[in-house]
Amino acid sequence: MRPSVSVIIPIYNSAKYLREAIASVLAQTYSPLEVLVVDDGSSDDGPELASSYGPQVRVIAIPHRGHPAARNAGVAASAGDFLAFLDADDLWTANKLELQLEAFAANPSLDLVFGHMQNFISLELTEEERAKIKCNSTVLPGLLQGSMLARRGSFERVGPFPEERKMGDFLDWYGRATLRNLNMHMLPDTLVRRRIHLSNFQRTHKHLRKENLLVLKKLLDLRRAAGSAANGGIRHIP
Repeated sequence: MRPSVSVIIPIYNSAKYLREAIASVLAQTYSPLEVLVVDDGSSDDGPELASSYGPQVRVIAIPHRGHPAARNAGVAASAGDFLAFLDADDLWTANKLELQLEAFAANPSLDLVFGHMQNFISLELTEEERAKIKCNSTVLPGLLQGSMLARRGSFERVGPFPEERKMGDFLDWYGRATLRNLNMHMLPDTLVRRRIHLSNFQRTHKHLRKENLLVLKKLLDLRRAAGSAANGGIRHIP
C-alpha cells in the first residue's frame, strides 16, 4: 500500500487566500491524502469555505490559541503515515509530495525531507502597495514547515510545536530535530511558493521577532548541555 499523507492547514481569519492554498494541495500528483483545516477561532468565512469541499477536506475547530496549537491539533487528529504543513496563504507545486516521497523511498533512513521555496508578491496588490514590500524572489532552501514532509514517528520523536511561542515555533522544533540527529534531506526542486502580501504574520507582528533570539538561546543551551552530557558518557536531550 502507498503511504498516506496528512496535510495540516491552520487558519485564523485566512479566507482571502485559503481557496488557492487548498487547491494546491488537492492538485498534488500523489495520493492518498488526508487534508485537515484547523480553524483557530476564526471570525471570517474561512471555516465555511473549507467545509464547502465536502469529504475532501476535514475542518477541525479549536478555541483561538495561535498557529502552533492549531498545527498540534491537526497532528493529533490526523492518521497519515507522513505529516505535511501548509500556511493558508502559501502554495505548493503540484509534485511536491511525489518528489518528497520518492526521496523517502530511495533512502528509508530519512526522517525529514525539505525542498526549495520562492517568494512571490500576491497578484491583487496595486503598484503602490507592491512598492512598499521587499520581496526576494531568489529560489532558496526552504527550511520552513511548509516545505517539510516528516515521517509521523520522526515528528513524534521531536515532539509538538511549542505552543507558548507566538513566533519562532518552527525554529524551535527544527532545532530540537537537529539535536536528536534526525536524518534530513534537502531536495533541489522548488516545492513551495510563499505569498508576500500586506498582512503576512511576520510583517504584522514585527514586535515578536525578539522571540527568535530567545529560541536560539534555548537551542544553544540545549546543545551545550548535550555536549556536556556526552563528554560524561551520557547523552540526554530534554
